[in-house]
Amino acid sequence: MRVEELDLPQEAKRVLLAQGYRELFPPQEEAVRAGLLEGRNLVVASPTGSGKSLVALLAALRVLSGPHRGCRVVYAAPLRSLVYERAEEWRSILGELGRRVAVSTGDYDRVEPWLGEADAVMVTYEKLDSLLRHGAGWLREVCVLVVDEIHYVGDLRRGPVLETVIARLMSMNQGMQVVALSATISNAGEMAAWLGAGLVESGWRPVRLREGVMSGYTIVWGDGGETRVERLVRNPTLDAALDAVASGGQALVFVNSRRKAVELAERLVGAAAGSREVRSLLDPGGVEPYIELLRSHGEHRELNDRLARLMSSGVAFHHAGLASYQRDVVEKAFRARVLRVLVATPTLAAGVNLPARRVVVDSLYRFKPGRGSEPIKVSEYKQLAGRAGRPGLDAVGEAVIIARSGEQAWEAMESYVRGEPEPIVSKLVSEAALRSQVLAVVSSLGTATVQEVAGIFRRTLYAVQAGPPREEIDRVAWLLDEYGFLERVGDVLEATDTGRRVSELYIDPLTGYRMLRGLDALREEKPPIERLLFLALWNPDAARVRPPRGMHLGLEMEAEQLLEDLGFTPYEEVGEADIAVAAEALHTADMLLDWVLEKPEDAILDKYGVDPGDLRAVVETASWLVYSMAQLARLRGHPAAGYLDRLAVMVRHGVQEELVDLVKLPGIGRVRARLLYNTGYRDPGSLAGLSPEQLASLLRGLGEERARRALAEAQRMAAREKPGGGGEEARRRGRQRSILDYLG
Repeated sequence: MRVEELDLPQEAKRVLLAQGYRELFPPQEEAVRAGLLEGRNLVVASPTGSGKSLVALLAALRVLSGPHRGCRVVYAAPLRSLVYERAEEWRSILGELGRRVAVSTGDYDRVEPWLGEADAVMVTYEKLDSLLRHGAGWLREVCVLVVDEIHYVGDLRRGPVLETVIARLMSMNQGMQVVALSATISNAGEMAAWLGAGLVESGWRPVRLREGVMSGYTIVWGDGGETRVERLVRNPTLDAALDAVASGGQALVFVNSRRKAVELAERLVGAAAGSREVRSLLDPGGVEPYIELLRSHGEHRELNDRLARLMSSGVAFHHAGLASYQRDVVEKAFRARVLRVLVATPTLAAGVNLPARRVVVDSLYRFKPGRGSEPIKVSEYKQLAGRAGRPGLDAVGEAVIIARSGEQAWEAMESYVRGEPEPIVSKLVSEAALRSQVLAVVSSLGTATVQEVAGIFRRTLYAVQAGPPREEIDRVAWLLDEYGFLERVGDVLEATDTGRRVSELYIDPLTGYRMLRGLDALREEKPPIERLLFLALWNPDAARVRPPRGMHLGLEMEAEQLLEDLGFTPYEEVGEADIAVAAEALHTADMLLDWVLEKPEDAILDKYGVDPGDLRAVVETASWLVYSMAQLARLRGHPAAGYLDRLAVMVRHGVQEELVDLVKLPGIGRVRARLLYNTGYRDPGSLAGLSPEQLASLLRGLGEERARRALAEAQRMAAREKPGGGGEEARRRGRQRSILDYLG
């Protein structure tokens, strides 16, 4: 089917043609024939690269290029990177039609009214959930909901959010079209039944995929063929990668740990140093601009030097511990084909689209804390294998599993290469998932009966697979009543002010309950920072770092005493597992304290044995949780509310209290703020006499344009602090500020 044949306005087809779309891929054509452009609900399950993104765009064009008025489209995906990638595509097409595309992926305590002015809104699952909790009115005008990666419904953490969001929107907007996109799944029919949707299942790929298992330096392919691999570096995984490079391709090697990613990348570069043949295969040619980009960042020098050294040999590693700019540079270099081999953890496959001619899977096992080594799911392997094959560059993509024995080779071939992905199973019924979602539903309704809440949950996948969770909802409602977040009279539920705020803040009700209990024991205006950080980190929402094994016992003993001081009873209401979490929280609080005390970032990473991405994850979640604690403290009239406001900024930026106002200026981070303070510029108002040139000269690397923006904001902040300038009046009224005021 050609684009000209689509039942869309001529202007929409003109824009599609101008963007290079000519003929539909088979799955896209099947979706159109199944009713996509007639507004029918659809589940489209097909491999990576088969064109599902155009299916989503066509659904949007159906309502945004025609006579539909007051109609909005929402696109939801699990990852920010995916949301931004799709937003760029949509803007290039919908923008030509005069339609506005808005993106929002964070800040869960804001409705963001400007989103209501957009025709298409691109969000993460959690942001969409947050908008529902805040009662964003424009959501009632959504007539097309596109859900990308719908198989995430089976994810323990993200699944319940996605499932409930879909159920609530379907209940709210009866005629809304739902277009759900997924990789190949074995129970796609059940998913379609849940959504009342037509089903498009296709195995078509733009590049044919060949899967095989390598054992004893021979790859046995699923189609019966064999390939002999040369022993160049005497490591099966790396030799399988070099075999693809030797024929002009790139290789993506997936390993099960960060340490293994670094180790294999180093080993390959070490082999290149001792072998002219390997060195010539990996010759990067053109990698220098990417190395310069990496080194232009002042921090993380040791890690940047290591990456730069590897990249200069055509190799790199990629994992979640890298800073975002490091991951970005590595991804760009691989896309530009100046890197021949990239060794990565599976987080790469869940994020950006980064195909290679050959994907090498080093192990089918993953280490799970407390459970040891476990085989990965077939669906996870298929996701890794799906990265094989570069459209326009490769005729065939290859996925190779490395087996260490004949038995492993047989298992890999039968269970993974020839196996089917596991069915998607709802994870909604866990107490952790239900307590958050039940509170969200009741808070948005104001008052509801247990039966009415259960009615919304009847539209979930869980209800299709196991029946409505009526008893589970009833049990969770009693728990929320005990927390003080719901008031229950018989079967009638009403959210309390505190319960509504907990739901809006997008924290687990257990987190809110623990925070309030702990604050009751800390009645000072300025409680010890260590205790406040611990209280923020000892909960289900926090990111934490594990202490070294030898520290656990001492930390657990310290945690028991601290829990008692905060009003909790160890081994009665707080079990062993929670005490172990408390030990992690204490260790992480120590790291955050060093961060707030302005210790150099590289020194913190070295002291605690963590990577930049780990520190960033802890800082982001901790600052949000301290902000949430400040909001709950203010609601309860707690004397520490103001200090908690400031602490949220201190945690976010890694500064002491005296720098809180300075780091709110654009372009002024922890290092520049300290330099200003030590030079005598101790608050935004003190910068009034400086010109942009003078500020840029004082803070090297800032640049005059950013200096100009910083000074303009400093003037605005100083004006708000003057009598009559608005700052005092806002404080007098106790104005609730936005999360952006605290996160900078």
